[in-house]
Amino acid sequence: MTNKKTLWILVSIFAFILFLLPTNTMADILIKKVKHTDEAIDMTGKTQPAKDEQGITWIAKNKMRDDMAETSMIVRYDLKKIYIIDHSKKTYSEADIPINLEKVLPPETKQMMQMLQVATKFTAADETQKIKSWTCKKYIVEITVSMMGMNMPITMEIWATKDLGIDLKTFHNLYGTILSTTPFTEGLAKEFKKMEGYPILILYSMVMSGSETKSREEVVSVEKKDAPAGTYDLPQGYKKIPFNPLGQDSK
Repeated sequence: MTNKKTLWILVSIFAFILFLLPTNTMADILIKKVKHTDEAIDMTGKTQPAKDEQGITWIAKNKMRDDMAETSMIVRYDLKKIYIIDHSKKTYSEADIPINLEKVLPPETKQMMQMLQVATKFTAADETQKIKSWTCKKYIVEITVSMMGMNMPITMEIWATKDLGIDLKTFHNLYGTILSTTPFTEGLAKEFKKMEGYPILILYSMVMSGSETKSREEVVSVEKKDAPAGTYDLPQGYKKIPFNPLGQDSK
């Protein structure tokens, strides 16, 4: 696998993780989100058309499920497990909570990750605005990913609100678990603890090999609702594969 491809996969995972951004409450809660990605040129020089996606997140007292496209992520604090599910291949992988990447990563991935460097800067801006009915505060996250002489700057403009009544300590712990699933995002957990609120809007920009990719992710609704039976359970008949954040096929 080339270094460019490795970085591209890591960033794709990073973008997916950002799309999860969980909350927590005593009752189940349903969060609906939308994501728009502008037309962009990928690492091979091919133009990727603009696309729109929808995401759904279910939250209970100590568990969470997020669905986007063909991927689901389930966090089960009661079982101390996190599951990543690929519905297109009917496979899943799992890791114990708290995650120890030294134990769960395959040797070839650990070797690759040793070459990866991530620098993060988090800034709280003195700006607020109304998004729908929520008063939101602005945060800027600047990330530089370096690998074998290649640099990839990432910028996120985040608008977060306290108006949803979320316990921030619980939110940070749950989100920290998700971030710790990859070496690429592991160090971001500490920075996100500085964010006072739940992210309602994220404007995302990444530059790789001179080409910029932009996306916009936004919460469209939040409601309390009973989750269907089995929402937080693994689907039956799926094959277990080794945990690997780079997402290579397992034989």
